[in-house]
Amino acid sequence: FTACDVPDIARFTEQSSEMTRGIRKSVKDTESLLKAAAERDDLYSESTLASIKSELKDYQRAMKPTVAALDGLDGYLEALNALSQANKKSGENARAAVTSVSNLVTAVTGFEAGGTTLNIATALVAAAEQFRTERAFKKRVTLAAEIVEGIRPKRDANGKQMKDDTGQPMFTRECKGDANDKIVEASKKIRSESEAAFATAEAARKTLLKDQKETLSTLKPGEKWDKLLEWGFLNKGQHESITASMTVIDNYHCGVIDFIKFNVQDLRKINETVSQTMYTNARMKNRVVLGFYESIAANDKNVQNELDRILNFKGLIPVINQYVNNLADTRALETKITLKQTLDSLFLLDSEIATAVREKVRDCGTADCGKMLDVLNAPSVTSCDSDCRKTLRANLSATNTTRAQFDKSISVIAPILDAKATTLYEQNEMYLTELGRIKPSYELVNGELNAMKNKQNQLDALLESSLTALDAWAETHANLRVAVNTKKPLTASKLASKVKEIWTIINAG
Repeated sequence: FTACDVPDIARFTEQSSEMTRGIRKSVKDTESLLKAAAERDDLYSESTLASIKSELKDYQRAMKPTVAALDGLDGYLEALNALSQANKKSGENARAAVTSVSNLVTAVTGFEAGGTTLNIATALVAAAEQFRTERAFKKRVTLAAEIVEGIRPKRDANGKQMKDDTGQPMFTRECKGDANDKIVEASKKIRSESEAAFATAEAARKTLLKDQKETLSTLKPGEKWDKLLEWGFLNKGQHESITASMTVIDNYHCGVIDFIKFNVQDLRKINETVSQTMYTNARMKNRVVLGFYESIAANDKNVQNELDRILNFKGLIPVINQYVNNLADTRALETKITLKQTLDSLFLLDSEIATAVREKVRDCGTADCGKMLDVLNAPSVTSCDSDCRKTLRANLSATNTTRAQFDKSISVIAPILDAKATTLYEQNEMYLTELGRIKPSYELVNGELNAMKNKQNQLDALLESSLTALDAWAETHANLRVAVNTKKPLTASKLASKVKEIWTIINAG
């Protein structure tokens, strides 16, 4: 081990530490979410609370190896960083690196997902053993990449590792797509087969003897199942089923980062499920307050919309008169069309006004009110085609509806609108008084709901950023492998950007 073989990875180590600290924060916050849910006996039935508390225990047990793996990542990079800084203690630092990688593999073998403990394939354990015995630093970095990144050498038909055009070793990655689901499925099968085997074993052989347990502890995962077959704890069919499932897991060759990502993905599902249930139940619990307030607010909004249109109608009349007085016939006509459009929207809001206005204008007759009834009965301005608009302009023109006839029409319409406005003002005042009375209760409930939703969104964003940060970490480690082989400097800018994103989300909360 010589210092010149190792690029400066101080920045990588620093950002890695910040990343794992942020992910630990997301783990802790998800646990807090479950704890909060488990304490809400006002939102959940006893059976639901019992289920949530059970999920909390399962979650806490499952996350221990994840935290241990994050600790292992920190320890691994610290050991590599020490190697890059001072080669006088390279032997001691190399031992620390071996220990940290062993810790990573040990942590991952305890991972749980989908309600079952995952079975990590022999390849990962084998790579860790090679890492322990390897002496060449470059090879150790490549072996570490297999363990943490989930890659494996790309080989030709003769088993020789292939190289790219620059002479760099080529690697392949199979841990993608449905890897998580398939590994969980295979792990469950292994578990069910092994449990079935022990359940049907002879009474005297249900419990392993002390020396048998000690023997198993020294064997690799695949060898353990072979030994159990030899001892009679597994039959041939069970052994073949377990072996086939282990082959499925091994073929994906997922790394430590992948398994951490699997658990973070599970965290997102937990966050979404629990948060949404809490939010829905909180709304149901407070549906009287929420419904009453929101109903009054909606009614008051309708009142204000109707009032607004009545005031708009009344405000257009003096504008039309001014244009007529100034002989601005074109502007007067266009403003009359706007008046018609205002009445259209008012009629949509209040059918009683529509009926009353049309009856009054009909009673007024064409002699006194001209073509105004035809104007009122015409399609709405927004749906009026070119022919319709042509007819509308003709009916509103001074020729078909004189100024006196137009003014007469307004004089019979205005009292109806004024009376309605008076009623609306009274309703508006009543609604505002009632809203003011229940507003404190509504704001209290709505504040709790908003806090729930904001926390859910924040945690979801944090977990999503954690996933992308883990991808950036693996990419930076891949660059480390290349940097070691080519003796080029290492940058961690992409990882730093993702880490900043994580802490921006955390600090925003």
